[in-house]
Formats: sequence, C-alpha cells, structure tokens
Amino acid sequence: MNPTLIGKFISEQRKKHHMTQSELATLLSVTNQAISKWENGRGIPDVEMLKKLSEIFKVNINDILDGKKNQSQKFKKYFYIFIIILTILSLTLFLINSQKNTFNFYTLASDNNAFTIKGVIAYNKNKKSIYISEINYALEDEEKYKSIECLLLEVNDGLEKRIGVWGNIKNINKEAPLSELLKDVLFSVDDYDCNCTNYKCNNLYLRISVLNLNDKMITYNIPLEIDENCNL
Repeated sequence: MNPTLIGKFISEQRKKHHMTQSELATLLSVTNQAISKWENGRGIPDVEMLKKLSEIFKVNINDILDGKKNQSQKFKKYFYIFIIILTILSLTLFLINSQKNTFNFYTLASDNNAFTIKGVIAYNKNKKSIYISEINYALEDEEKYKSIECLLLEVNDGLEKRIGVWGNIKNINKEAPLSELLKDVLFSVDDYDCNCTNYKCNNLYLRISVLNLNDKMITYNIPLEIDENCNL
C-alpha cells in the first residue's frame, strides 16, 4: 500500500463527486484534519473508513488501496454495458480473477496500557501488507527526548526478524515528549512475508527506543495482536 497514491485517489474521487474536505469529513464523522492527512499521504483510513469511502465514491476497496481504478473493475463495467453474449467460461474466469484481487482486512491492536496502536494487515492471493498509521502514548508525558527509533519486528522460535524501521536513535532531531515524537511515526510494509506457524499472526511487536536529554536510552516492547488467521 502506497499512502501517497491512496491519498491522491481519495482527493480525485472527492473532487469528482464535487465535495469539499469538510463535506466528506461530515459524511464520515471525522475531522477535516483527518481528510487532509489522508490526502497528503500522511496516513490511510482504517477498515471502517475504507468501507464508507468505497460506498460514497462507488468504487471497490481494492481501487482505494491500489490508488487507481483496477483494470479488472474497468473490464467488469465494460462487460455489463457492452458484452452481452459472453460464454459461461468467460464469466467464470472473470469471477476467479476478482476473487484473487479481493483484500481481507484484520486489525492490529495491543493490550499495552501505555500505548494505543491503530493499524491493519491486508492481504489477498497476491500479497500481504501491514500498515500502522497511529501510535499514541497514553500515560502522563512530561519528560523530553531528543531522538526516537521504532522497529516493527516478527519473532519466531526466539529469533527476531526486522519488518520495518522508522527513525534513527543516533540522529538528534528535536526535544519533545514521547507523545509528540510518535505523531510522525507510521509503517507501510508491502509484500510482507508472514511466517505464522500457529494459524495466528500474534508474533509481531513494536520496539520503541527513545534517547532522553541525559543520553539515557529507554526502550518499550509492545506486542501486537491479530485475532484472525493471516495464512492463505
């Protein structure tokens, strides 16, 4: 999933339907800032919002995630309008192709009291993707830090595999509370190779490392949970 392409597609569809960001935000019961964030590629809608957007714009969820109208959807429209005499075999092949392109969505969550996570894992027959759009620190936050690094990890049989990286603990960027530093963090992982061995992808976690003003590093390990089977 490419957040920039998704945002551009949402913007194009909104304008095509003659809506302002404010009007679309009202229909979705979200803030104008949320719409702006999506359209600027700094986040993507969650599963519920994707469903609502597909209904409002009358497009397939796959189109939104791919950032463009899929060729299969154009063919489907052309089929209904112009091709009346298709054989049963042609229709069967078309339905099989549509099935392969359908995304399944599962929500990423965490039972860690200090952090709330907002993300999804999406997959079809062709690929699996992970997207984490928000990481919020839920506790009182007064101490300031000067750098942050976030790792998305998978652990199997005690071995860690790095899935994604955001930031660099060695780079000094700004002095801010943890909640402020986390506002810019997001993960977008295409073609994720899920190595689940027990029919549940509950072996993912986030490792957040921050460096305070006294050069002391503090690390948080946050397990992520996916309630459904991600194997195909």
